Amino acid sequence: MMIRTISLLFCLLLSICCYGQSISSIGSPHVQNYTKSQYKAGNQNWSIDQGQDGVLYAANGDGIITFDGSYWEIYPLKNKAGARSVRVADDGKIYAGGKAEFGYFEKKNGKLKYYSLTHLVEPGVIQNDEIWKILINGDSIIFQSFSKFYLLHQDKITTHYGNGEPFLFAHKTGDHIWLEKIPSGLSSWGPNGFTPLETRLTNVLVLLPFGTNEILVGTAKNGLFLLNTNGTASPWNTNSQLSQLLKEAQINNGIKIDDNTFAFGTIKNGIFIADKTGKILQHIHKRNGLQNNTVLSMVLDKQGNIWAGLDNGIDRIEINSPFYYYKDIFGELGTVYAIKVFQDKIYLGTNQGLFYSSWTADSYLQQLQFQFIPNSQGQVWSLEIFNNQLICGHNDGTFLVKDNRIERISSWTGGWQNIQLTPDDPFFIQGNYTGIALFENRQGWQLNHRFKELKQAVLKLYPWENRSFWAVLNNNIQLLELSTTQPSLKTLKTFSFIEDFPDIQRITPTSIRGNTVFATDKGIFIYDKVLGKFDVYSDLNKSLGSFAYAASIKERDNGTYIFIHDGRFALVEWKDNNIHVDSATFNVLENTVMKNHENVEFAADRFLFALDNGFVAYNPHFRHNLPIKSPIIKGLQDISMMSGDSILYLGIEKSIPYHQNNIRVLFSSPWYSSTPLKYQYQLEGYHNKWSSPSEIPYIDFTNLSWGTYVFKVRALATNGQISDISQITFTIKPPFYLQWPALLLYLIILGFGFMIVRRRIIKKIKQDKLQLRHKLRRRQEELLRREVEQNEKKLMQLKNAQLEQELAQKSREIANVATNIVYKNELLNNLQEELLNIKDKGGNKLSADQLQKINKLMDNARSDERDWDVFEKSFNESHENFFKKLKADYPSLSPNDLKLCAYLRLNMSSKDMASLLNITTRGVEIRRYRLRKKFNLPTEKNLTEFLLER
Repeated sequence: MMIRTISLLFCLLLSICCYGQSISSIGSPHVQNYTKSQYKAGNQNWSIDQGQDGVLYAANGDGIITFDGSYWEIYPLKNKAGARSVRVADDGKIYAGGKAEFGYFEKKNGKLKYYSLTHLVEPGVIQNDEIWKILINGDSIIFQSFSKFYLLHQDKITTHYGNGEPFLFAHKTGDHIWLEKIPSGLSSWGPNGFTPLETRLTNVLVLLPFGTNEILVGTAKNGLFLLNTNGTASPWNTNSQLSQLLKEAQINNGIKIDDNTFAFGTIKNGIFIADKTGKILQHIHKRNGLQNNTVLSMVLDKQGNIWAGLDNGIDRIEINSPFYYYKDIFGELGTVYAIKVFQDKIYLGTNQGLFYSSWTADSYLQQLQFQFIPNSQGQVWSLEIFNNQLICGHNDGTFLVKDNRIERISSWTGGWQNIQLTPDDPFFIQGNYTGIALFENRQGWQLNHRFKELKQAVLKLYPWENRSFWAVLNNNIQLLELSTTQPSLKTLKTFSFIEDFPDIQRITPTSIRGNTVFATDKGIFIYDKVLGKFDVYSDLNKSLGSFAYAASIKERDNGTYIFIHDGRFALVEWKDNNIHVDSATFNVLENTVMKNHENVEFAADRFLFALDNGFVAYNPHFRHNLPIKSPIIKGLQDISMMSGDSILYLGIEKSIPYHQNNIRVLFSSPWYSSTPLKYQYQLEGYHNKWSSPSEIPYIDFTNLSWGTYVFKVRALATNGQISDISQITFTIKPPFYLQWPALLLYLIILGFGFMIVRRRIIKKIKQDKLQLRHKLRRRQEELLRREVEQNEKKLMQLKNAQLEQELAQKSREIANVATNIVYKNELLNNLQEELLNIKDKGGNKLSADQLQKINKLMDNARSDERDWDVFEKSFNESHENFFKKLKADYPSLSPNDLKLCAYLRLNMSSKDMASLLNITTRGVEIRRYRLRKKFNLPTEKNLTEFLLER
């Protein structure tokens, strides 16, 4: 029953509730938040510790979380019990405890492997326990729950009870072990058991070494005490409000930062950092960076950062950092455009007006309380000190700032830049929305003159020689000379952006090492006053890299410079005539400033950078003295297996299958800072030169050939430190077809192949002999065949010749027949004509009957079908059944048509055809026409050619 009551009280102790504190602090170190979505585990982080290798470990509701600076991993306990405590031993073992479970992790091939110790406890004893504290005392480990604690020594566990009383928490200071029994109070514990204190202390949550012989004790309800070696305790520093604040905020844990500084985590109000006198140096809470105000655990890492395990998340507080932030979380100030430290005050000019706070040399560790200066509301553009007086350039005019009030000295709007041509000059020149104004110090600053020579916005002003200065306008830059006797401006030079600076969008005159230069978006230019022209400052541009395109350059008195480019900053120094450019230190400021209105102020030994929600103080003398640890090589990853756990191989030397020769090497460095490290690597056997520095904690190699490789990596800090080299050797195995089983198989195959080839060669020789015989036989047969073919060809030629002769003979015979027929017909015609002219003895012509008989005989002679039959027979023999084919194709042809076709094919004249057909020449033409119609010949087609083609 008592244990349940104590557990309930403890849960109530850790509950989150709202708490309002009167401390108004806008200053704090950088706080880096790590959310549960980043580390991918539960909300609450009950305990946190760091190993010798720098890796962080947190006891989370889902297990033990590890973080090495780049990668988060989570490892569950046995039975996936939630972790409540973690402690790292010097031998590298990570002891962890949770609900009914405790044990340790060890690294095996880059992963943590868990070994439970509960099997060493008597059965059933730990069943309802939760391990809330783990203490390492020499070679013994204490695992403490609310009802008992377990002592591990030489691989044996003994169980210890509180004489019937439950415990609250166990603590260790030096070599002493402390446990609080309820209700007896705090006791020391040793080989002889429990020794109660002279002064009863209860609800003890913090014990920290304080001096040589004292211990600082933090209690939940009674504040802070100092415990002496004699066991007596007294309230600590009753004049300090720290003890009361910790009671109200419910102190929960604490750490010693150094011999003079302590940090206390609370349930309700974040973290308080105080010195030995009880003075609160910092109060870090949700309003200035923490994710929430419930601090469940803390540890100081090896770089001096505080790691806070919260009720929801993990935070890193960079108290050991050159940067201290003054953030306007709730928008009470606005965006800062101008900063100036003047007469123990710091002034902020913002888009909402002018604010001030007290400022001392150590204000970067103090609380600032900014107050609004009445009647300054609106846009503040500039703050400058002239003749030991503070001038404010404002959207509504120009003001003289006196302590916590302002006096208007000009109503001319938009005084965004003011310059003096020489120190202690009783004049200053102002560039504003509509031109240039001259102010004079006559027992106080006042407007002297508004120059009519310029009636447009003046963007930049910069003093040059004598009484001249440069003025940058919207479309040109002018070198002007000032006369104060009778105030006037004389234009000495004008350079057009279009003609003299083509493609340049902005230009800012400034000074580097005593030389006036012009910073542009195309690099830095220097003015040659002899030739009256601008030249590119090539040597300087090459050394500056991207900061050669700086929009603004701010010079500190000692010759160091801040270059500002596109929201980024770089500290530029000349050392032994070499330029040193440090931009990595200021990477933390990216995306926190108002681009094109970046500003930096030099105050004593601090740089003050204007932010869009406050400002940050940078200590240029800060140096990290800790050496950089060599990077941790986490392993090799198959790029083709990017989902899930694709870490493949770890160790000094590993072999990788050839098909996985596209690999990613993962590495990290336990370096916890807003100024990150960079890495260089080389892969011996692939690329033997160090790579260019990069912040990316991995590198990909694709299509690696088979062979052995040595991967080396080292870390580089911004201060020039280089870590020791870490390396891993791995081998890409040959492809399967080049490994010894394959080679043996190749030999076997080669042997079988040799035998097979030998057999095939013998067989081939036999086959070749046989083929040769067959070839000779075929050759002989071919020769015989060719001889036969040649003989047959010759025979055919003889036959063809004979046929041609016969055909020629036939053609001659046909021609002779036709000629004879024509001749006969002509003879008959002549004979008929002669007979028609014959007269008798009496001189009379033959009678009509006689003539008719004679004509009939003549006509029968001319139309004798026997002549045609002879002709047709001869014609068919020489022209391959010409008539049959023609009749078959054209059935409408008459016998006379066929005759005409034959005569036409013989190319006979119309006269001869008329004689053969016993008709007139005109009749032949008529028949030719009719024949063309039957053949359906086009006009252009010759009838004789048509018949010759058939």
